[in-house]
Amino acid sequence: MPIRPIRRGPSAASASSRPRPVRHAALAAALAATALTAAAAPSASAAVQDFPVPTPDSGLNDIATGKDGSLWFSEEKGYKVGRITTAGQITEWTIPREREGDTDFGPEQLTVAADGRVWVLSDAHSSAFVIDPAVPNTPVGRYAIDGDELGGRRGNDIAAAPDGTVWITDSLGDGVLRIASDGRGADTRGGAPQCDFDGILAPGPDGKMWCADSGGGDALKRIELDGVTSTAIPLAPGFSVSSLAAGPGGTMWFGRNSAGSFAFKPGDGAVGFVAPDGNVREVALGDRVAPTSLAAGPDGAMWFGSAGFDQVVGRVTTAGAVTLKPLGARRADAVAFGGDGALWFIDENANRLTRMTRDEVAGSGPAPVAGTPTIPAGTLRASKGRVPVRVTCPAGAAERCRGTVRLRTASKVRVGGRGRAAVRTVSSSGRYTLSPGRTGTIRVTLTSTGRKVIRRGRTVRSVVEVTPRGARKVAAKRTVRVRG
Repeated sequence: MPIRPIRRGPSAASASSRPRPVRHAALAAALAATALTAAAAPSASAAVQDFPVPTPDSGLNDIATGKDGSLWFSEEKGYKVGRITTAGQITEWTIPREREGDTDFGPEQLTVAADGRVWVLSDAHSSAFVIDPAVPNTPVGRYAIDGDELGGRRGNDIAAAPDGTVWITDSLGDGVLRIASDGRGADTRGGAPQCDFDGILAPGPDGKMWCADSGGGDALKRIELDGVTSTAIPLAPGFSVSSLAAGPGGTMWFGRNSAGSFAFKPGDGAVGFVAPDGNVREVALGDRVAPTSLAAGPDGAMWFGSAGFDQVVGRVTTAGAVTLKPLGARRADAVAFGGDGALWFIDENANRLTRMTRDEVAGSGPAPVAGTPTIPAGTLRASKGRVPVRVTCPAGAAERCRGTVRLRTASKVRVGGRGRAAVRTVSSSGRYTLSPGRTGTIRVTLTSTGRKVIRRGRTVRSVVEVTPRGARKVAAKRTVRVRG
């Protein structure tokens, strides 16, 4: 896969390599704007402090930690990028608008490069602006992602790579754009690497880049720094990847959740990690938590925000221990750690940043665990190759019961009177989703082996096995009789 060089991006003296005549007036006005610096008045306790953003209805979108320990954040509606020090001092940089009157296509995803400069996607991801913390008021450069050099592409996510380059994923999953520290860029084509349409991208602990894979279904993709060679890491079947971040001990963490809609919030959340040996572990968070971002904490744990029904921040260890901190009226849309060791997050609806000490979360209770369904004893009757299994979700369960049910023989059997005797799985897995206190019937389909073992007119002692979603082991068993 060839990599095509493109023209060098703008210097501090040039706002764009390809200025568009229709936006000259807007650019001139924006570049003449001054930065706004303010000491935001914190509220709440010392353990939890809120810092209002000076720009009203700014449309907070992303947050990242700067090289000096301050926090950088993007304001999509306000067309600004802000920085807040750990003392609460806020400074804003104005980002030029593509067209006069644009209100909803401003800065979104941002990243801090190795040299401390901040890169942010804007103009509906058609531009990448560069901010030098030492240069106030306005960006020092712009890269036209949709320019002729890149064939009218648009970015999706942006992340600083371990080698000092800045990577931008393509909105159609068609390769990546890599920009070197000298300002020169190169892009790949033809779907290598094939990252999903959400373009989730992050540097890994192994010196490589990682993204969610659009070609392999439930998988992550580990990408070499050449931008082309990659390896797929399969995940268990589940919902789409919502976030990626490097973690302690060489682990690469991911968050997953179901997509929301105008009527429903995201849910069915899970967090997990890929260990250095390639093994994957995943921890279910329940149907009311939807991790939206991940950050490695100084305590060796991973922390996450949530866009689910439960407004929480969470903490998870590599051992799988999860703690959730209810936020009340607050919401953690994206999280990052400051140089003060505290957790910081943005709240788009409230138009503010919040600082929270780790002790606030450590003192919270564990994440709710779904109850394990029960299976009544008795005889099950197979009909037309299917067996109905009744399952009850305990009334005291903290959330809906979800998982799979399957049947196996209770003892060793020979199939068709041939071969060695062995315990046989006789059905495919049937999925259940039950509210607390409700009973449902799950019809599992007999396999070809099952139809031979459970023949018409014959009764076979069998075991119903229940495995909660996200678990690796069977959580409940019930020996029953199945009549063919």
